[in-house]
Amino acid sequence: MAKNLRVTFLGSSSGGGPSESRNCSSLVADVLCDGTLWMVDAGEGTLRQFSLQPQGRYQLRVNNVKKIFVTHMHADHTLGIITILRNLLLPPPQDLNSGGSSDFLSRRPAKIELYGPAGLRSFVRTILKMTHTKTADRYVVHELLTSQDTVTPCDPPELRHDSENVGKDIVCDSDGFWRSFTSAPGKFSEVEVDAAPIMHRDPCLGYVIREVSAPRRKLVLLGDTSDPSPISPLAVSPSLLVHEATDAYIPTSVDSKAKRSAEVVKAKALSRGHSTPVMAGEFARSIGARRLVLNHIGGRFPAPRYQNGRDIRSAVMREIERQASEAWGLGQARAAWDYMQVSIPPEEHDFSTIPNS
Repeated sequence: MAKNLRVTFLGSSSGGGPSESRNCSSLVADVLCDGTLWMVDAGEGTLRQFSLQPQGRYQLRVNNVKKIFVTHMHADHTLGIITILRNLLLPPPQDLNSGGSSDFLSRRPAKIELYGPAGLRSFVRTILKMTHTKTADRYVVHELLTSQDTVTPCDPPELRHDSENVGKDIVCDSDGFWRSFTSAPGKFSEVEVDAAPIMHRDPCLGYVIREVSAPRRKLVLLGDTSDPSPISPLAVSPSLLVHEATDAYIPTSVDSKAKRSAEVVKAKALSRGHSTPVMAGEFARSIGARRLVLNHIGGRFPAPRYQNGRDIRSAVMREIERQASEAWGLGQARAAWDYMQVSIPPEEHDFSTIPNS
């Protein structure tokens, strides 16, 4: 069994659909250090990313995805969920398609669990019903609710999809947090998950995945946000912070075609509920993050064709990383690219990123 906790970015783009150089938002983490994958978001094209992995390195298998955590219901974070489920959940036996009894299928435990905000259950249920999807395996959706959210009922049974088990309605505590709402035994200790709301233009969550005892590694994985400070009490001193940096000011000394001022860029980002690299670095500093990866990169910033290259794309990414690192002041920030892997060993002082070639 491996010792390193490994995070892989399957998609590092902001909205709009897959681009020439980036897929839509999704990452997976082997937090139990046994090959089991917990996924955060599944934008369009996520399933295909499993098939396009670079060869000759640690390979991810979609069948190892056991939990999906959804930050918010925007399309660029959710449209890949259904294809993931259709691939994971095996088709029903032939006799069931011919009218056989499905009672034995309804008693199966869920093969995959989904966690997310109000609306996730209806989203999955409705699309599976409308696409006439039938499976032998089961899934379950647990919703993280505030006291103002409307519960999507699971009973009576005819409300659910034929492959859907009864999910939990998990209401936040008096502090507005969802603490230890799911867990599993890892290599070193129990691994627990917390969540908190973060500021975006629509309801959005950030997740904290942590080992309960030594080595006590902690991941803080944020959805889209212009201000993640509400999650701060849960996010102190993480091993890794993944923070969006949708837009960025690029000086003309780096890109002669860049025309926008820093003030214009920040105002636009805030108006849309997003962040800049400087904002990401400032938050990383405020919580004492040990490592910082910038994610959800805007479409005007395509990924470099070659890591450590000397083209304009590489220069822009280095500038984005420089801005975040300067604001953070505790290390070298990295801008995510598709298939970038971050490996976190039990020894907290060590850190490495595994390139995509």
